Formats: sequence, C-alpha cells, structure tokens
Amino acid sequence: MQKLKSIMQKEIFEQPSVVQKLLSLYVTEDDKIKIALPEKIENIVISASGSSYNCAAIAAPLFKEMVGIPCEYEYSSEFILQKKHFVTPKTLYIFISQSGETSDTLHALDIIKELGGMTMCITNAKNSTLWNNCDYKVLSDAGVEKSIASTKALCAQLLCMIFIILKIKQSRNEDLFIDLRALRRLPLYLERIIGNVDKINNAAKFVSKYKNIIILGNKNYYPVAKEGALKIKETSYINVMAYPFGEFMHGHVAVLNQKAIVIAIIDDENEISARRNIQKIKNDYSPQIVCITSVQSADCGDLNIYIKTSKKIKAIFGSLITLQLIACEIASLLKRNPDEPKGLKKVVKD
Repeated sequence: MQKLKSIMQKEIFEQPSVVQKLLSLYVTEDDKIKIALPEKIENIVISASGSSYNCAAIAAPLFKEMVGIPCEYEYSSEFILQKKHFVTPKTLYIFISQSGETSDTLHALDIIKELGGMTMCITNAKNSTLWNNCDYKVLSDAGVEKSIASTKALCAQLLCMIFIILKIKQSRNEDLFIDLRALRRLPLYLERIIGNVDKINNAAKFVSKYKNIIILGNKNYYPVAKEGALKIKETSYINVMAYPFGEFMHGHVAVLNQKAIVIAIIDDENEISARRNIQKIKNDYSPQIVCITSVQSADCGDLNIYIKTSKKIKAIFGSLITLQLIACEIASLLKRNPDEPKGLKKVVKD
C-alpha cells in the first residue's frame, strides 16, 4: 500500500473496516437485523444536506425496489421552506447527519416533531442533538471523520440505510440470506478496489488536466455521480457537473463543445443505453471518456476502471469509493489540501 497522502485518503482506506464493524454491530450470527423500527411504515421521507443528501438519493430507489415503500428525499434547506408537510401516522421521517448538529436538518426535525410525525435519525454522533430528539435512532459509528470531504461517514450512512431496508424485509418474514451474503463480502470487495488504486490514480491524472468534468450515471448511480462531483468540487474547486445519462443528451450535452472530460458509471442495468449514449457523444463531440463499470464488456472509455461484481449494492459502494479515490488524487496532483478546503468547515463530534 502506498504512503498515505492525506487524512481523506486514510479515511477512504478505512471503509472496509467500517463496513465490517457495522455488520458486527447490526447483524447477528443468525441473520437478524438489530435495528428498532415502527411496526407499519407506508411512506418514508428523508431530509439531509450535502453528502448525507446524496446518501438519501442513492437509498430512496432501493426502498421502492426492495420493499415496495415509496420514499421521497429532499435537501433540508428546501424542506424547511415548505409551507405544508403532509404527516401521516404511517410515514417515517428519516434525518441524516454526520455530526448530528446540521442546522437545516435539525430545523426540519423540529417541524416534523411539532406536527407529531414519527422520526428517525442516522448519525455518526451518539448523544448529539439529532440523536437525542428522534424517536428511532441508528448510529452510523464510522469513527471520527476529520477530513471535510465526507467518505467513510457516507459509506456508513448508506450501509445503515440498507440495514433499515433489510429490517423491513425481515419484519415481513422474508429470507435475508442472499442480501446478507453480499454484504458480508463487501469489505473484501472494497479492499480489492483500494488495491487497484494505482489504476484509479492514473485515471485521476487523466481527469486532472481538465477544468470541465461531466459525471454520468443512471438511477442509483446518478446521485453517486453527484457525490463524486461534490467530492471533486470540495477538494479541487473544479467545475464538475453530474447528470443522468439520458437527460444529459437533452441539451446539456452541448457543454461538450468546450474542452471537457466525461466520467461514465455503467452497470448491467444501464449498459445498453449507456453504450449507445457514449457512442453518440463520441461521434458528435469526441471528448475523452473514463468508464467506471461493473460490467467487463462495457469497456467503451478511453480509460476503463473495472469494479467487478454482479450485485447492485456492491457496485454502488464500489463506484462511490472509486470516485472518492479519484477526487483525492486529483487534489494531490493539483497541490490542494483535501482535508481543509478553503472556505469550508465541518462539525466533528465523537
């Protein structure tokens, strides 16, 4: 393993152990999920900011797909501006915050508590304001995250969201064997991706030469793309934009008339449409393209990073950590300090 260049890189590398720790904390040997939930949940609404919002956006489609529960999500700063909130007895409001002290998210919580809604938090800070004021609580327990750019805390939050989904499945007497087998293999999978850091760093060197970066992904991978864009913005101050593949082709693609590079996230669900869109982009604009793909046949980039897996959950984590590593290395190449970006501050609580 290379010598660590920053606290951010150290915290990225800690993610396999964070996943292992959370599996030990929330999953018993006989496959029971140790999380308290209300008995009946018909709707879920999530409020969060920054990387925690991207966590919500990644998880929301999984609630619909895996347990058939409608799930909405909104930036806390927008949530608090709504004039009406339709609180029902079977709607669960989830608030996500690394510190448990994010002001917009706490304000959103206060609004729902006043209206008598069921509240739940996912936070890295036990006994924080958020923790103490929610009905149901999940500790993401990633350890202190010192770098301003959230990496391991986001990973832990997302895993906790998946545990909530599995708890709902378990409450319906559904078998969790296949889901948990994939999660138990997740630490080793992430270790393998970290072990491929030299190739990822080569991709970062490739990308770092551009002032305009486009990251494309579909469904769950669109917010993954947004999170990757946020990481690069926070640490290197580069103009990075994220789009769904199809939507990008509706006008936004014109930005490629200026010199830009495209990072495309591809899995087996979007491979056909992604390859088609990438070919059109190549034909019309000829930009450089980096592909992060869990499908080996989707090698349609000028540089391809293969994150081998057939499991969607693993591919989501794999693409996240790959983008984190790219962002961290770009900052290093551009002589930025990824741990203390200019103008940004972070609340850190034990």
